[in-house]
Amino acid sequence: MSARGDLLKALAEARPGRLDPDADARRVDPAVIMAHPRPAARSVRRPTRRLVLAGLVSAAAALAAGAVVVAADPDRTGTGRPDARAGDGSVAPAPAPTDPAPESARDLFLVAAERSVSSTATGGRYWVVSREHGERRPVGPASRPYDIMRRGLDEQWQATRAGDESFVVYQSLGAAPIAAADKAAWQADGSPAQWIELPPRDLPDAKPVIIKAAAEPRYARPIQDPTRIWTYPIGAGDMTIAQLAKLPTDPKALKAWLLKRFEKEGNLEPTDYSLFWSGRHLVFDLPVPPRVRAAAYRMLADVDGVAFLGPATDQRGRSGMAVAYVRKGDGGSWVQTRLIVDPGTGQALAQESWNLGKGKSAGTTGQLMSYELVLSAGFRDDAPPTDLPTR
Repeated sequence: MSARGDLLKALAEARPGRLDPDADARRVDPAVIMAHPRPAARSVRRPTRRLVLAGLVSAAAALAAGAVVVAADPDRTGTGRPDARAGDGSVAPAPAPTDPAPESARDLFLVAAERSVSSTATGGRYWVVSREHGERRPVGPASRPYDIMRRGLDEQWQATRAGDESFVVYQSLGAAPIAAADKAAWQADGSPAQWIELPPRDLPDAKPVIIKAAAEPRYARPIQDPTRIWTYPIGAGDMTIAQLAKLPTDPKALKAWLLKRFEKEGNLEPTDYSLFWSGRHLVFDLPVPPRVRAAAYRMLADVDGVAFLGPATDQRGRSGMAVAYVRKGDGGSWVQTRLIVDPGTGQALAQESWNLGKGKSAGTTGQLMSYELVLSAGFRDDAPPTDLPTR
C-alpha cells in the first residue's frame, strides 16, 4: 500500500465511534475518506462509499513560506466554523482581476492558465494542503425527515521523500440543519445535539454513525511507516511528486498522455468527463509545477460539455467563477460537478457536487450534496505539529 493509502487507513481506524457505517476495518475503502475522489473511470465499478469528514487547518500552515494562501484560517479555538458571510473579517477578499471578466468556460480556463504560472515554490520536504469538507446527510424521523450539513477540516502534511512521516491534523466542525425547513423540522424533532445512523443491513458488523452538532477538538494522526512517500491518484493511477513534475506542459501532449492512461486502465466513462475530472484534479490541489497546472487549464478549455455558470461564491463566501460538468450517475440522478476558480489568481477555490434530479433531463436547480475547499496549499520544509493528541 502507498503512504497515502497507509495514512487514509490510519485515519479511518482513528475515527472515534467508527463514524462511517462502512468503516468496518475489513470493508472500508480509505481512499474515499479524504479529499482526493477517484474518477469513476475504472475498468471495474465500485459502490459509492460515504465520505468521512475530518480535519483542522492551523494558522501556521496558511502563513507557511512557499504556501499559496487561498483563505484565512478557521477559528483556532476549536469552537466552530467562522461564517465568512457574517462580516467577521475572517476571510480576505480575492484580488479583483484587471482584465475583463471571463464570459465562457474557455475564457475562464485560459485566464486561469496565465495567472497560475506566477507560482514560484516548486519543492520542499512536505506538500501541505489545508481543506474544508462538507457533506449533506439525511436525518430525523421517517415522518419528519430533514437534512443537515456535516463539516470538517483537515491539514495534510504529505512527505515528498522517504524517511519523513506523512501526517494529518483534523477536526470535526459538527453539523447543522441546512435550510429554514430543515431547521424547523430539527426543532420539531427536539433540537437534538447528535444524530445516529444505523449501519446498512448487509454490514452486520458495522457500527452506527454518530454525527455530533458541536465541533470537536482537533487531533492528529501520523503514518507509521516513514519509508514510503505520498502518492496521488491521477488518470486512473497513482503518481509520486517526482512523477507529477514530469507531466507534459503542452496541453495537447497532456491530453494525449491522459487518454493513453485511460486506455491502459480500461476507461468505461465518456472521454470528455474523464478529461474534465482529471484536469480538475490537476488544477485543484495536486503538487504539480505551475507550467503543468497551466497546461491542465488549457486542456480543460477544449473539453466539450463544460458549462459556464458565471460568478459564484464558495461555502466560505469567497468570490470566483464556476464551471460545471453534468452527467447521469449510476443511481439515475443527474450529477453536476462544479469547479469554482478565482480568475484573479488562477487558484481553484472549491469543487462541489450537486444533485439535479432524476428526470429525463437535468434540472436547472438542485441540492448541494458535498463540497471541498482548498484553504491553502504549498511546500514546506519544517516538521509537522507533534504536540496534538493522537487518536
